[in-house]
Amino acid sequence: MPKHPATIQPVRGEICSSDGALDRVSLFVKYTLLAIGVAYIIVFVVLAFFRIRYPFELEWMEGGALCHVQRVLAGQKIYVGPSLEFVAFLYTPLFYYVSAAVTKVVGPGFVPLRLVSFVSSLGSFFIIFLMVKRETGSSYSGGLASCLYAATFRLSGAWFDLARVDSLFLFLLLAGLYLVRFGTSSWSYVLAGIIIALSYFAKQTAILISLPVIFYCFLLDRKKFAIFAGVLVSTIGLSTLLLDHVHDGWFTYYTLQVPRRLDWLEEMFAHFWTQDILSPLPIACLMSIYYLSSQLLDRTCKENLFYPLLAFGMLGGPWLSRMKHGSYHNIPMPSYALISILFGLATHRLLEHIQAASTNKRKLIELSVCLICIMQFARLAYDPFSQVPGRKSLEEGWRLVRTLAETEGDVYVASHGYLAVMAGKKSYAHAIAIGSILRSARGEAEARLIRDIWQAFQERRFEMVILDSTYFLRNWLRETDYEGYCTSRQPVFDDASVFWPVAGAKFRPEIIMRRCPENE
Repeated sequence: MPKHPATIQPVRGEICSSDGALDRVSLFVKYTLLAIGVAYIIVFVVLAFFRIRYPFELEWMEGGALCHVQRVLAGQKIYVGPSLEFVAFLYTPLFYYVSAAVTKVVGPGFVPLRLVSFVSSLGSFFIIFLMVKRETGSSYSGGLASCLYAATFRLSGAWFDLARVDSLFLFLLLAGLYLVRFGTSSWSYVLAGIIIALSYFAKQTAILISLPVIFYCFLLDRKKFAIFAGVLVSTIGLSTLLLDHVHDGWFTYYTLQVPRRLDWLEEMFAHFWTQDILSPLPIACLMSIYYLSSQLLDRTCKENLFYPLLAFGMLGGPWLSRMKHGSYHNIPMPSYALISILFGLATHRLLEHIQAASTNKRKLIELSVCLICIMQFARLAYDPFSQVPGRKSLEEGWRLVRTLAETEGDVYVASHGYLAVMAGKKSYAHAIAIGSILRSARGEAEARLIRDIWQAFQERRFEMVILDSTYFLRNWLRETDYEGYCTSRQPVFDDASVFWPVAGAKFRPEIIMRRCPENE
């Protein structure tokens, strides 16, 4: 008998030692996962520090946004009849006005516009964190959700800090959704309606996303529904009427009529789900489905419908937008924010459900879940160095500005009018804005635009014309309309690797056409 306890004592010691090792490994992997996620946020902040100060475009439509802000600062209207002088982008105007206000504080250039987007992105990170923490009581799960959204930086086209409308739109949208979900007083729903309306005036996709949220409020509480829907609809409606009156009807032309008439891209019907969502986020999508299913199966509380209905809007709205001509990788940003929130919620619920299991089994499952989540973060890895333009691009950009400045007379830089402004000259309509108008219809406004462009080239108004490609020549005017320029074409850059945007579509100034002497 005395020997029996002695024979089993080492075995107990080994079990205890094994338990302790498993605890340490599980804890290490758990915080390694969080550290990997936090690294994505740190990398984004460091990248933004260098990118925000870059004086040229990081993405080929940034210059057009800058020209919109310059019009605001000059007291000019954004929405006017389309002409070679100016054509508005197909967005609502809040981003331009906010950026103009920041410009008055920090000075001209891209910095204030990118600063608005950068701060908005940090705000989105924070709201995602708050939403998940409020739902779960876990800062860890909230941090994971926020980090996953930060990890979609490159997946979203490296858009978070660009001089584009998307980051401000998403921040305001998430802020409004937070109030809808957690607001308790009537004033919370008033504020939510105002903020989501502001989100709409940053980008129109907000209205598509808000429809299922309005339905959620209807199911939850009729009084709150009346307040939220009433404030949202009246704010958007009255503001639209006012803006349309101020702009002589051109506001709804650009923000509603033209976008509605753009071509549908049938190939994007499945591309959105397979390439934009499932392929880069397979694990996060599975976890999102798990969480949404558990919410739908639990019918004890109407509040459980919030995330399923929100998913309908934040996936469906971008999906419809992605199928329109001209869409890009930035379109699914609201979808990535939603999936990140569901990822954090699902992670917490999975770990919560295994609490009843034995210690060893629980630790093994925790370890497995964390390792799977690490795989998801690894799937989103990107090269940070390729997101910042090199010194050679900076030098070539300034060389091009000097060339424009030394040219006597007007210049037309078709897709990068901000370069002309940097050279002390006048900017003209952006090529993508002109293309959107001409692609949407052939009414009187579009016919006037064609005549205006044709007349400018017939009169050889410009001393120099700089194009990104011959697409401009083939699709807008006849080849003969360029006869006064065609004999003097030359490349803008000798180096094929410089001055390309690091985000968005790959367009740069490619062709210089100088006006020929009258006797040629």
